[in-house]
Amino acid sequence: MTMRDALYSNYLQPLPSMFRIRGTFQMYKQGESLFHFIEQTYGEEKILELIENFWKHDQFENVMEDVLGQSVEKMDRRWRRWLKEFYYPELEKTVPPSLASGTIAREGFNVKPAYYRFSDGTRKVYFMANRNGYTNLYEVPVDSAYQPTGEVEVLVAGEREERFEAFHLLNSRISTSEDGKLAFVTKSGGRDVVHVYDLEADEMEATYQFENLIAVYSPSWGPEGERLAFSSIDKSGYSDLYLFDTSTGQLQRLTNDIYDDRDPDFGPNGEQLAFSSDRTATGKDGSYNLFTYDLNSSRIAYVTYGEQRDFAPRWSPSGEQLVFTSVRPDSAGRYGARNIWSIDMERPASELVSAGASPLAPGAQEQQHRRRERRLTHFTTAAFNPTWTPDDRLLFSTFENRRFSIRQMGNVDSLLSNPRETDTARPRPDEERWAFGRMGTEDDSVTAVPYEREYSLDVARGQVSNNSVWGTSGGAVAAFSDLLGNDYWYFTLYNTGRGRGNFLENLSFAISRVQLSGRANIGYGIQRFSGLQPALRDIDADGPYYRETLYGGSGSVSYPLSKFRRIEVNTSLNWSSKDYLPIGTDADFDADRDGLLLSNTLALTHDNALYGANGPVDGWRARLEAGYTTDVMNSLTNYYTLTADVRNYWRLVPDVTFASRGLVRANQGRNARLFLLGGSWDLRGFELYSVRGQKMWFTSQELRFPILEAPYLYMPLLRPFGIVNLRGALFADAAHAWNGGYYDEAFGENTTTFFSGRIHETGQTLGSVGAGLRLNLFGGIVLRYDVGYRYREGFTERIDDGLFRQFFFGYDF
Repeated sequence: MTMRDALYSNYLQPLPSMFRIRGTFQMYKQGESLFHFIEQTYGEEKILELIENFWKHDQFENVMEDVLGQSVEKMDRRWRRWLKEFYYPELEKTVPPSLASGTIAREGFNVKPAYYRFSDGTRKVYFMANRNGYTNLYEVPVDSAYQPTGEVEVLVAGEREERFEAFHLLNSRISTSEDGKLAFVTKSGGRDVVHVYDLEADEMEATYQFENLIAVYSPSWGPEGERLAFSSIDKSGYSDLYLFDTSTGQLQRLTNDIYDDRDPDFGPNGEQLAFSSDRTATGKDGSYNLFTYDLNSSRIAYVTYGEQRDFAPRWSPSGEQLVFTSVRPDSAGRYGARNIWSIDMERPASELVSAGASPLAPGAQEQQHRRRERRLTHFTTAAFNPTWTPDDRLLFSTFENRRFSIRQMGNVDSLLSNPRETDTARPRPDEERWAFGRMGTEDDSVTAVPYEREYSLDVARGQVSNNSVWGTSGGAVAAFSDLLGNDYWYFTLYNTGRGRGNFLENLSFAISRVQLSGRANIGYGIQRFSGLQPALRDIDADGPYYRETLYGGSGSVSYPLSKFRRIEVNTSLNWSSKDYLPIGTDADFDADRDGLLLSNTLALTHDNALYGANGPVDGWRARLEAGYTTDVMNSLTNYYTLTADVRNYWRLVPDVTFASRGLVRANQGRNARLFLLGGSWDLRGFELYSVRGQKMWFTSQELRFPILEAPYLYMPLLRPFGIVNLRGALFADAAHAWNGGYYDEAFGENTTTFFSGRIHETGQTLGSVGAGLRLNLFGGIVLRYDVGYRYREGFTERIDDGLFRQFFFGYDF
């Protein structure tokens, strides 16, 4: 499907430039196609040689040239010609979906259509889609010809809260009942649930959760509007059919075996289910056929049979036809595109087996009834999930030009009378169903062995730096993880000593472990830190910096309430010894303060933000934190900490976002530490950490908009720098820090700071307004340049006559 569409729609990437689709599904499909080409052209052994020799060169292109003896450019031409010889002959008989059907929804990623006609005669089509980064349930009004008469609107917003944590976008259909109940499935916490939405009342009606079922797919309403059939996976890992009565709450398991039963659909008489399954003789090789399940007798019968892949059956309103999608091999065994087929259902099906029972004995007579199959479409790419409406329409989704669209075709009777192709289904109930192989070992030859962790080095890095303030420092970090990737060890070692004599005195190290095997993530470690620190957070510091020796341990637990929220508990116990250098003297450090500091914090975090290339573009995130720090030995330090940080992102139009941030912090108590503001990360235009106080609030408003997407298309010289986009921003920042009274400017007797004797900007509201540019390099580095004006006294007094200019790198807040 993907390769057909890439070739027909002309977005196939040449081999020398495949880096442009790195990490995409198209990259994997092109790589798969390339290996098939190498196998058929050069021999299967060449694939193994490529793997064995990849270490010889930094670029895989050079490996291919060595092994295959041709340049990548020449190989690319041969590969493209091979693809065209494979796919182009189909074009004579096929037609693009956009030319053979009408469009209902095209923008974004749209799948799984359903419809409903309201009591007032209006019609709406419902479908799941990802049109803006989140997967939602959408609705669009249509007329009698199923042409849209209004805008596509969100019916149920997904992927923002635990209740609608995730939709099974490609795996689960939706269903509407005759009385206007829409059934759909979402992940909610640790398992799937079935939601029922009342379309007439325009409100959620019910949510059903099943204790022993983990995954649920494709609910289908019975004709009376009370029973739901669906497929589900329990803890055994097998997909079986279930029947749920919403009026009584009774859940009934219909099948119980190793086969993959999916896509059930109620017949109009309410006595049969049609479904797709690999319980056919060739199912082990990937074949899926259609079956019926008789709810009265629990008998399963073939509907289709063969080495095809039949999915998503839906009954016609009369019950005389089934419409479904099918992928079938040609005479050479090559599978074509997925298309829509129908099959006659007016004759009774032959019985295959009772649900869960053994197959019929070999040699049973072949089915005498012949069912006529009709190919209703012959698209260039693929069609999915057809639905037959009462007014003789087919709704379905298609894949074309890299997008999934909701489409419709009218006059189904005409399609049945003039099909693109016909066939005859020949069920073979006498053939054995496939089964898993069994190991021929005796019970006492298998011994259970406890899992023993084996750690390997993930990353190791060392660095030496030098600057005029802190002198020379150096260190190294290493990380190890176990085979399963849920147990990590981190080792850090560095030294900030200025000479050989105090090497051990300034040696710092940290050892920590993080365990991810359970729902709660647990971390703990020990550390020793020693060296010079700037006296930025101490309200009564005697000098611009101090030497601190700190050693102790810490622990943390992070427990996810859902995908979007978690609770964190952190604790640390450290011995701290601080030596301050008095201001204006050349004296040595004097021992000033020792203490055993115990710090405990509790935090609640929410995050459903959606990220773009430069930062968040939609959703919101917040963190509420409370803590208490005390000196358990001398009681010289005792203070509470409260923090609230909320960030909202409103997407005004697809490429324009208004971002808003509000931050409130407070430390209250004896020797409470100072909070810091200033610099590119928060209060723009002010020097780094130039605003300090025990209490503060900060807010930032920013309008983010595009200026130039893919600038390398206009300036090819920019291509080697990986410039993704150029965006702009208008911003306004404001902050206020204080210690005693809200408007008290005095900071105490000591107003000298590490920043060249400037006073702390307390007791007044500071702010800045301006504009900026954002440039993304290599898809991961965001360069930011801001210009603007600085203000004080609640924006009534400009600090400078000219503009400030600030350059930095990092994602938008």
